Amino acid sequence: MEDYATLIRDRTPIRALRLPLTTGDPHTVADRIIGLGSRVCAVFVLGLGHTDAASVQREVEEGGGPLVITELDVLTVPLAAATITVLRRRSVPPRAGRVVITNPQWAPLLAPVLITSGVGDLSSWHERDAEAFPLRRLMEHNDVLVDLAGCAPETAAPGRTVVVPPDLYAYDALVLPGLLSALCGHGVRRLTVEVVAACVRALALITPADQMLPSLDDRLLVSAVARHASRTIGHAPPFSNQHQ
Repeated sequence: MEDYATLIRDRTPIRALRLPLTTGDPHTVADRIIGLGSRVCAVFVLGLGHTDAASVQREVEEGGGPLVITELDVLTVPLAAATITVLRRRSVPPRAGRVVITNPQWAPLLAPVLITSGVGDLSSWHERDAEAFPLRRLMEHNDVLVDLAGCAPETAAPGRTVVVPPDLYAYDALVLPGLLSALCGHGVRRLTVEVVAACVRALALITPADQMLPSLDDRLLVSAVARHASRTIGHAPPFSNQHQ
């Protein structure tokens, strides 16, 4: 948690504070966040599964609390951007792209974000499908495999598989400073698919041709994410490049 607080302090003028909790109960977490009041413009929640995280977001919004951004919300951005990058490497326009997602329920925002990003065809795959629809055979007719389940054999889609990194911070750090820079101070209460897709565009645009994603030390990273997200909510980026 301290890594994220340090990241935000170092890359934005936002004051970031840690709020450790001793429970993962969604109702308790939501009540604690609502109790922060108007002193806080956004809360980044770590360590909850997608169902509990969604419950916290819903309760906080209904209770008039601050914007809640979850770890899976942020992780969705680099996963989607990497998917776009793989399509680009294969000279496949997103609208013609065919993407398979394993266990899509693990990151429920990913499919809507890919659709909003222009990906033309999405298929879901679950481990129970392995016997009837082996991944290797399925990928003979698809372009990119997003392996959220972490179960795909290396031979299923070599060179065109997007996976969840062992350390989520490595991906989250690409997005969080710019996203918070765009949303804080504008009364935003809900993170929309459109804002997440805007962040995806930002990462995809600045990714070098020989990389899957931009580097964390890319000097354009924070400003690019902030600029694209800000345009989506109808505001200019609140922080200038001097803070990057």
